[in-house]
Amino acid sequence: MVVFVVEGKTDIEFFRDFIEELDIQKDRYAFKNFEGKDNIFKLNHKLYNEIEGELDIVDKIFIAVDADDPKDRSPIRGYIKTQKRLEKLIDDLDFDIAIDYFIFSDQEKEKGYLESFLLSVLDDEQQKCIEKFKECYKYDLKDKWIFNEFYKQKQYPFDYSHPNFDELKQKLKNLFEGQL
Repeated sequence: MVVFVVEGKTDIEFFRDFIEELDIQKDRYAFKNFEGKDNIFKLNHKLYNEIEGELDIVDKIFIAVDADDPKDRSPIRGYIKTQKRLEKLIDDLDFDIAIDYFIFSDQEKEKGYLESFLLSVLDDEQQKCIEKFKECYKYDLKDKWIFNEFYKQKQYPFDYSHPNFDELKQKLKNLFEGQL
């Protein structure tokens, strides 16, 4: 079984839909909701103890986190810092199973969120519409807000064949086909 270590409920909803699209049986995976990115990096978190106690049935772990914005105050923000901390976390966990990760980010791999990643697969017309609205709106709009207000209403009509899904799709295929 593969355990998905995620930041929250939205991640679980996304991965359930995405994994279903990949036609992977539900009994082959489970989720651990750490309720926030910072909690994923706490080595002594109770959910890591749960995973350790389940290693007889857990074959692999997949960690998914947002890159976030490197300008934020937390020390684990931005793609590079997140990547380095994930690699250290995996070493420190010292589980004798395969562990892989995915960082939700913009195309430049600098910053971003699950919502940014999902907005990146919109067609050009939808992206132009959102950008135009952001230009004329006097407040800074975060991708999470835009996603929740403009796009979530359509109940994830994502085109999973979009090239922005390719890297994640390949990681998950490798994960479930035992090629990590």
